[in-house]
Amino acid sequence: MIIPFPTPEKRLARRIEQLISEARANHSHQVTISRGENEPIREWERLVEQFDDNDQIRVIHITHHDVLLNWRLPTAGLAS
Repeated sequence: MIIPFPTPEKRLARRIEQLISEARANHSHQVTISRGENEPIREWERLVEQFDDNDQIRVIHITHHDVLLNWRLPTAGLAS
């Protein structure tokens, strides 16, 4: 049985998901992510664009290869 090696896109997504999960675990609502040296620029730009398109995530571009992601947790219940 051959297990396929993850694509660069999947490795990048997995790494970013882990950073976001760590930020949530620390009750932080933001995380700075950076493109890894060996990660394809095209995949990086595509991932950042997906965050940009998400209304619940604010993307602050620090450099061409670094962004700050900021989000709010959904509120439960109605405001009085």
